[in-house]
Amino acid sequence: MLSVSKNVNDDTLQACADYLVHWTQSNGMIINTNKTKKILICFNKKVNTNGIPQLCIHGSNIDRVTNFKLLGVFISSDLSWDTHVTYMLQKAAKRMHCTIYLVKAGIPVNDILCVYCTVIRSILEYACPVRHPGLTKKLSKDIERVQKRCLKLLYQNFSYREALNQSGLCRLDYR
Repeated sequence: MLSVSKNVNDDTLQACADYLVHWTQSNGMIINTNKTKKILICFNKKVNTNGIPQLCIHGSNIDRVTNFKLLGVFISSDLSWDTHVTYMLQKAAKRMHCTIYLVKAGIPVNDILCVYCTVIRSILEYACPVRHPGLTKKLSKDIERVQKRCLKLLYQNFSYREALNQSGLCRLDYR
């Protein structure tokens, strides 16, 4: 559901929620109010967000959150990508260890590159058409740094640019 209004006391969102309840009941579905969340996106600093009416479904107040995960992408109330990029980097860092073990085991570089692209780079590229235009330079550099570290493991005597050429990969911000 989505409601856009300049009036913080507008009851359009509650009307949408009531319609949703009616629709789900008519179609034999049930809303899990424990998993239902609402997010408020308001850029007007003068608005007291605590005064905004609660959203209620089946007699339960719906929790207001500052960010939530939708299809693997974190959406924040300030519409920044900080939370999502932090999540991505943590997930990629956990998987970096497999690359280190493969290098130590003497696995051929092309095989390790295949593992990198499948296991790590796929995380870094997931939903990039959605988030890339809104990334700050710092966030973009943080993401690129993961690829830089992986390629440094594989091509220790090469610069990043040379490692990209040797591997056949391109920079993530270019891709």
